[in-house]
Amino acid sequence: MLGTIGQLLILTAFVSCGLAGFAFLRAAQLEDTLSDWKRIGRAAWGVMFTATVIAFGILLYLTSTHQFQYAYVYQYTSRDLPFFYLLSAAWAGQEGSFLLWTLLNGAVGLALIRWAREYEAPTLTVVSLCQVFLISMIVGLKIGAVPLGASPFITLAEKFPDAPVFQAGLIPTDGEGLNDLLQNYWMVIHPPTLFLGFSAMIVPFAFAIAALWKKHYTSWVRPALPWTLFAVMVLGIGIMMGGYWAYVTLSFGGYWAWDPVENSSLVPWIIGVAALHTMIIQKRSGTSHKAALFLCILAYLLVIYSTFLTRSGILGDISVHSFVDLGLYNQLLLWILTLGGLGFGLFAYRFRDLPRPDHEPELLSREFMIFTGAMLLCAIAAVVLLGTSTPILGRIFRNNPSSVPLAFYNKWTLPLSIGFLFLAGLGQLFWWHKMSVENINRVLLKPVVLSVVSTLAVLFFSPFVERTVTATAQPPATAMKAALLPGLEGFWATYGMGLMLLLLVFVAFFALYGNGQVLWRIGRGNPRLAGGAFAHVGLAVMVLGIVSSSGFSNPLGRNTGVQIGASRDNFIIEKGQTLNVDGYLVHYEGREDNPEGRPAYRLNITDPAGASFSVRPVVYKSRRNQWIQHPDLRLGMMKDLFVAVSPNSMFEDGNAGTLTLARGDSARLGDNQFTLRFLDFELNQSTAPRDTAMMAVAAVIEVANLATHETRRFRPVYLFSTVDGSVRYQSDGADDWGVSLTFSKMDVNTGKIELQVDGVPVKQEDWLVVQALEKPFINLVWFGFLMLSFGIGIALFRRIEDYRFSRSRT
Repeated sequence: MLGTIGQLLILTAFVSCGLAGFAFLRAAQLEDTLSDWKRIGRAAWGVMFTATVIAFGILLYLTSTHQFQYAYVYQYTSRDLPFFYLLSAAWAGQEGSFLLWTLLNGAVGLALIRWAREYEAPTLTVVSLCQVFLISMIVGLKIGAVPLGASPFITLAEKFPDAPVFQAGLIPTDGEGLNDLLQNYWMVIHPPTLFLGFSAMIVPFAFAIAALWKKHYTSWVRPALPWTLFAVMVLGIGIMMGGYWAYVTLSFGGYWAWDPVENSSLVPWIIGVAALHTMIIQKRSGTSHKAALFLCILAYLLVIYSTFLTRSGILGDISVHSFVDLGLYNQLLLWILTLGGLGFGLFAYRFRDLPRPDHEPELLSREFMIFTGAMLLCAIAAVVLLGTSTPILGRIFRNNPSSVPLAFYNKWTLPLSIGFLFLAGLGQLFWWHKMSVENINRVLLKPVVLSVVSTLAVLFFSPFVERTVTATAQPPATAMKAALLPGLEGFWATYGMGLMLLLLVFVAFFALYGNGQVLWRIGRGNPRLAGGAFAHVGLAVMVLGIVSSSGFSNPLGRNTGVQIGASRDNFIIEKGQTLNVDGYLVHYEGREDNPEGRPAYRLNITDPAGASFSVRPVVYKSRRNQWIQHPDLRLGMMKDLFVAVSPNSMFEDGNAGTLTLARGDSARLGDNQFTLRFLDFELNQSTAPRDTAMMAVAAVIEVANLATHETRRFRPVYLFSTVDGSVRYQSDGADDWGVSLTFSKMDVNTGKIELQVDGVPVKQEDWLVVQALEKPFINLVWFGFLMLSFGIGIALFRRIEDYRFSRSRT
C-alpha cells in the first residue's frame, strides 16, 4: 500500500513539475512580475516538492522497517544493518539517490523563487526542465514498449516477473544488504552533501541561460555569484568527504587512485571554480562575459556527465560505488544532449550580441592573472575528464572499458598545476586594471624570498632528493633507459619529475606567502574582504600536504614482502611474533571481534620515537563472498600510519585439509590432537608397480598423538610416470587414529610438498601480510581544504550582503 502511494506521489511530482515549467515559461514570455502564470508555477512547484518529500519519507520508512517485499529494500538493506546505514540505504541505490537529488533540487528551486526576483520566471523554467528529467529517472512508467525510469517502490514480484517464488507472494526474511564498502559513517553524510552541491550548481546554469534568453548579459552575475560560491563550497566539501572515505576505507593507492566516481565529480567542481573567477572578473571589470556564461553552462553539463558515467554502468567494473545499469542510458544521454543543445545553442546564437570590453585587460593586472588561472583550471579539468572517460572511449573503439594509469594524471596535471598555483599567488598581490614594474618588485620581494628559503629547507632537510630526483629512486628499467639517453633528454628523463615537483613546492609556498601577506593586510582592516586570500592560502596548504604525503610516503618493509599486484612493499608477521620493521616494533597479538562482530587483527606497535599504540584493521568475507578490507589509521600531527592487512586465509585455496610443508616444518591437526612434522624425502621404488615406468617418492612424516604421547611415522607415496608424466598417489595413515595422509604435490625447486589430510581437520596457521605506510603531513590536505572552504564561505557571506544591499536600493 505504501509503495503504491509512493509511486503515485512520484507521478504527481512529475506532472506538477511539468506544469510548473510551462507556467514559468509563460510568465517569462509575458514578462509580468505579478502574472497569474507565475502564481501557478509557484503553486505547482510547491506541490511537486511536497510530493517528493513525502515519497522520500515513505522510502526511509520502508528501508528502516525491513519491508523486503519491495525490490529496492531487499537489494540494499538487511536486518543486521545498524540504523544509520538503514537510512543511508535510502540513497545507496540508483533509484533512491535520484529521489534524494530530486528532493534537494526542489528545495533549491524554492530558495530560488525567494531569491531571483526579476529572474524568477526564466530561471525556474530552466530548473523545472532539469527537474522533469530528474523525476523521469524514477517514474517507473512504460510508454508503449519504452520504459521511463525505474521506481524505488516496485515490488519483487513486479521486478522479477519470471520468479515463481515471488509471484506466489513469498517475502524474503532478509535482504541482500548494503555494499560492505559503503558501510561507513562518511557514506551517511557524503552523498547528501554531494547531491546538494549538484543541485546548487544548477542555479548559475539557470542564470546563464536566463541571461542569454533575456539579453541581460551583465546584471545576472550579481544574483548568481552567491549561488556559485555556495555550489562550489558544498560540492567541494562533498568531494573531500568522499576522498577521506576512500582514505580510511580502501587500501590507499594515491590521490588519483581513490575512485573514478570521485574523479568524475571533481571535474564540474574545477570548472565551477573557474566560472566563479570569471564571474568575479566580469562583475569587477566588465570583461570575461563570454567565459563566465560558457563556464557556468559547462559546469552543470559536467554534473550531468558525471552522473552519466556513474549510472550508465560504464564504471561498474572499476569503481566500488558506481551504480548498476538500470536501462537509463538513453534517458541520461537525452538529458545531456537537451541541456547541452539549449545552453551552447543559445550561447552560439547570442555570441555576436555579447558585450565586448573597450580594451583587453593589461598583461600586468589582476584581471589577466585570474582569467589565465581560470583557463589553466579548465585545462586541468580536461585532463581529468579525459582520464575518467577512457572507459567510454575503450567501449567505443576497443570494446574494452578500462581506466588510465596514474602516471597519465601526474604527467599532464603537474605542469598545469604549477602555472595555476603561481597565478594564484600573483592574482591577490596584483591590482585591478594595471600594475607598474616598480610596484611588482615591491609586492613580490617578500613572498619570493620566503618561498626560496622554504623550498631550500625542503630540499636540504627532507628526503626530497632521495625520493624524487635521483635516478636510484626510479625503477631499474627507467633508470637504465635514462642513462642511455643523450644530453638534455637523458638529464630530463632522470631529473625532470623531481625538478617539476620542486617547482610545485616553490609555487605552493609562493601562493601561501603571497596570499598570507594579503590576508594579513586585509584582515586587519575589513575581514569580510579576506575570503579570496584565505581560500588561496588553504589551497597552497593543501597542495603542500599532497606533495609531502605522496612524495614522502614511506612503506614499511619496502620491496621485502610478497607480491601483491605490482608491489612488494609489505612484510609478513605470525601470531605472537615481534618484528623490527624500519625502526617500528610490530607485535601481532591476534584476532578479535570489533563492535560490529567482524574480525579485527590487533597489531601492537612502538614507533621509532618510543610511542606505543595499537591498530585493528578489519578483514572479512562479505555475504557476497568477497574479501573486504578496512585499514586502520594511527592519526598524528606530523604523519599518519596507514595499516592494512591480508590474513593467511586470503591466500589459501579453500581446502582446510591441505598443508604445504618444507623439510622440518610442523603443523597441528584437529583440536590439538596431533602434531605433524615433515622429516625428509625417501625413494620408495618398492611401492611402484613393476609393470610400469613409475618413479615413487615417499614423504617421511612423523605424527605424534598428544593424548597417548605415541609417535608414528607415515610414508605417503607420490608416483609419477617417466613416460607421460602422469601422477598417482598412495596414502598412508592409521585407522585407529583416524588419520590418513596423501602426498599430492611436490615442488622440486623449493623442496616443499603439499599434503592432504583426511580424518581430522588441519589447524590453520595465523599470519598476516601487513601493508603499512607513513603519510607525512597528510593532515595538511584536510586542513587546507577546510581553510579553502572557509574562505569561500567568507566570500559567500560578503556576496549575499552585497546582493541584499543592492536589492534594498531598487
